[in-house]
Amino acid sequence: MENNENTLAPLVGRIIRYGAVLSAVSWAFTLIWGFELRTLLGFAVGYGFMCAAMLYLSHTCERAVELDAAKAKRLMTRCYVLRYFALFAVCAAAMLTGLVNVVGVLVPQFYPRIVLTLIQIFSRKEGSHE
Repeated sequence: MENNENTLAPLVGRIIRYGAVLSAVSWAFTLIWGFELRTLLGFAVGYGFMCAAMLYLSHTCERAVELDAAKAKRLMTRCYVLRYFALFAVCAAAMLTGLVNVVGVLVPQFYPRIVLTLIQIFSRKEGSHE
């Protein structure tokens, strides 16, 4: 039986939405040092990569739960390696061309962890009021 509904979609949607806000705030913070198109492009590329990586990760997780343990482990390892290899390639291209700020690419990769932590904190606070 195959389930075509992605149960992680609401969580990934929140990560993507709040990631956009964090990207805008982070980029706005860099305006202290002046506007630079490379920095804006870096945050745009980093945010886009983060979104693609989260969508790929959620799709892979949904597939992995339907497999036996050994196959699921291989699938998740492949996902992990592919995401980090792709991030390495994007960062290398940014450094070699100089068109995109590498820090702007890397900073958005922390957003999923930040968003998940904030979701946990706020869901605990909401639960403690009951």
